[in-house]
Amino acid sequence: PHMAHTNGPRCLRCADKCPGLDLHYFRKICKNCRCLAEDHDMPSCQQRDYRPMSMLFQSCDSILPPADPKLDWGAKFQKLAITDPGDLSQLKAPQNDVVLTKLISENMRSQKFIAMLPEDKQEFASQLRRKQLQRQLPLHDLDPSFCNSLATSELVKFEKFAERRRKKAAGIGQIGEVTSSGSIGCHNCQKKMEKGSPAVVATKVVGECWHPGCFVCFTCQQLLVDMIYFSKKGRIYCERHYADLLYPRCFACDEIIFSREYTQAEAHSWHVQHFCCWHCDAPLAGQRYIAKDNNPYCVNCFDKLICKICNTCQRPITADAPGTTHGGIHWHACPHCFSCHSCGRNLLNQHFLLSDGKLYCGVSCQHRSGPACYTASIARQFTQ
Repeated sequence: PHMAHTNGPRCLRCADKCPGLDLHYFRKICKNCRCLAEDHDMPSCQQRDYRPMSMLFQSCDSILPPADPKLDWGAKFQKLAITDPGDLSQLKAPQNDVVLTKLISENMRSQKFIAMLPEDKQEFASQLRRKQLQRQLPLHDLDPSFCNSLATSELVKFEKFAERRRKKAAGIGQIGEVTSSGSIGCHNCQKKMEKGSPAVVATKVVGECWHPGCFVCFTCQQLLVDMIYFSKKGRIYCERHYADLLYPRCFACDEIIFSREYTQAEAHSWHVQHFCCWHCDAPLAGQRYIAKDNNPYCVNCFDKLICKICNTCQRPITADAPGTTHGGIHWHACPHCFSCHSCGRNLLNQHFLLSDGKLYCGVSCQHRSGPACYTASIARQFTQ
């Protein structure tokens, strides 16, 4: 069940510059504009929107953990009655409709909860939910059928990871109301909870609670969509960043890497077969490449698309040629190109005068007055 590789929804970032989503065959980006798939105006579909939860939680027990009478701190919260039969009756959920009904009735229809969020985050609860859902709970983290391809050994690791995640880490924050004042502090901001104010409890993090606006992923600091969290060592995360604590993630396809061998380059991890040129997709394993904006390019594409033009000879400063830059002007770092316009003196690592884009070794060779004096240094033109 992969997304169709055809032009589709418009890009919300590029507007008319992108003709529509055309999904790359292994990257989760649009081939036309290079923006993420979730940056496009995907049509609303409740069944698709709630699919991650139905795949993540396999039973009602995993969504609503049974109350533990030994946890006396839990008595300090009063469960809010949050149900909206009108909206629930219109929900068309796939298979796990009982699970989704409980999920929505417990969390999503709490107007009091949404009203207590900081103003700059209230929009999250409605307009940004779908995009955040795709970001925090990517389908390829939840179901192997959404992965490009997994070997048998990788599939076994995937299933073990998913089972461990569901049993040990996954949970949904429960909305409660503080019934005693001054005795409970927010696990995030450490400020005391006021009596009568809404609070969020995560049963996988025993004895702690959060202000609604503080129930965020520890890594990305984003509000947890639908309050779905994953706990590790007393901290809560979105699924994406919980998984990143345990396994590397491919910078190209965005999927978790379960294989023993993978590539590490430019402070990122890659499936070996996905370490390719950002422009032409040529494999780069064992090949020379140049990085630009965290993306690797083969030498040919870099020279064709990115390399600068020398101000002296008007030829490209290719990847294998040293270059130097000053004030947005580029030169080959060679005696011929970075030299005095008048006498031809080599100016590399020397004081020079720059006037009207021309280099001079001194006042005697300079034909116009008032230039500033600089020292040039050899540098790659693409690392300025």
